[in-house]
Amino acid sequence: MQTINPRLLLLALLLCVQLSATEFIVKDIRTDEEKITSWIVLPYLFSSDTTGITGGLVGIMNGFLQPQVTMIATAYMGEKLPVQNISDSGETTKTKAYSRGFSLGISGYKPPFSKRMFLSFMGNYAYFPNQRIYLEGNNDSVKNLDATSAANFTPFQTQGYNNWAELNFRFVLPFGEGLDTITPIIKLKKGIAVNRDTQGNGIPFLTGQTLLGVKLFYKQFSAERLHSSPELNSNGIRLYMEHDNTDYPDNPNWGYNFKLQSSFDFGWFNSTQSWNSLEVEYSHYIALPNYSWSRHNVIALNFWSAYSPSWNSDAKKENSFLDKHQPPMWEGARLGGYYRMRAYDTDRFSDKAAIYCAAEYRVIPDYNPVRGFRWNPVPIDWFQAVFFIEAGRVAPRYDFRVLMQDMKYDVGVSLRALTAKVPMRLEVAYGSEGINSWVMINQPF
Repeated sequence: MQTINPRLLLLALLLCVQLSATEFIVKDIRTDEEKITSWIVLPYLFSSDTTGITGGLVGIMNGFLQPQVTMIATAYMGEKLPVQNISDSGETTKTKAYSRGFSLGISGYKPPFSKRMFLSFMGNYAYFPNQRIYLEGNNDSVKNLDATSAANFTPFQTQGYNNWAELNFRFVLPFGEGLDTITPIIKLKKGIAVNRDTQGNGIPFLTGQTLLGVKLFYKQFSAERLHSSPELNSNGIRLYMEHDNTDYPDNPNWGYNFKLQSSFDFGWFNSTQSWNSLEVEYSHYIALPNYSWSRHNVIALNFWSAYSPSWNSDAKKENSFLDKHQPPMWEGARLGGYYRMRAYDTDRFSDKAAIYCAAEYRVIPDYNPVRGFRWNPVPIDWFQAVFFIEAGRVAPRYDFRVLMQDMKYDVGVSLRALTAKVPMRLEVAYGSEGINSWVMINQPF
């Protein structure tokens, strides 16, 4: 069984600020109606093969500066671990390095000059002694953690930097729910929305909230295990449209949402090369009758697909292992990680095309063992038990006959909790390459 991926644990603390397809304000009807700020600061400590013993501090704040704003920050440091360096002649030397980093996320800030625009920023600066990247991630590739040949790294394990930043501009369109209400107020009673009975599952665009967005992104991945210290760099722009027609985007009881996105790297500045990709995603939520002991009983379904028109697999980029105009392994059509195919490493599979689908059964029992405990420093409104199954595949062309054959599968369980109005999840998933565990924030879809 693999240990919890610490790098992704830390990065995932930021991802909660971008998952919702809407901008909204949450109020708890059990407390002062005017009190919309909640926050927590938590220390954490874990150990893994990737970082060794690592400790840090994370803070989450909702309603700061403006009612809809979420802020997250974390800093961490790990013990020194032995690492290898390979020279151009093939000689190997050993040294030691330790993980360290800082991450910051701010979501939902509305500038004073606009009523419908919202800004978000996410950034991460980190160094890891043993990060993994799958240079060869096609559907038939074989995972081999013991590979030592530079020509046969699957995955390639190296010390180095993993830095990224993203600036997100979102605009709420003036129709549907966004016509009169730009930031809806969602009232919660013990973590369940109580004022949204008439919202969700309506006619697309005539109901629900729709946003247009522009993201500016940058990422640097360095491989210091090799003497020449090669890097993969990417920067560019994403254009997207999101439509949410659910009752409560952070934990829907019913409704649907969908997203269309196109990403472009023009090869500018320090970018490794130019590329582009297209993505489409649809999620649907079906409310089931509650049991005598449950408060929330839902089937959640998700479909996602991606394609990279620019990828030219017939030619190689000069002085690179990448094909011409191939997106880096963390972009485009990729599977594996804390969102899709959770039993597999992050970005375990990547190719020109991908397809993915998932089903989750989510139930919130009425019983909450920490409810009413004033000594509890972390406010927890509910616990949620989840059972899920996933299927997906990558392929060198977008052909449903190919994509639907020899798919990868996994199953898993998850324990989730609404903490300071943010869903947190601990998950364990099993697939053909073993078991993976994840600690994440927010629902995967």
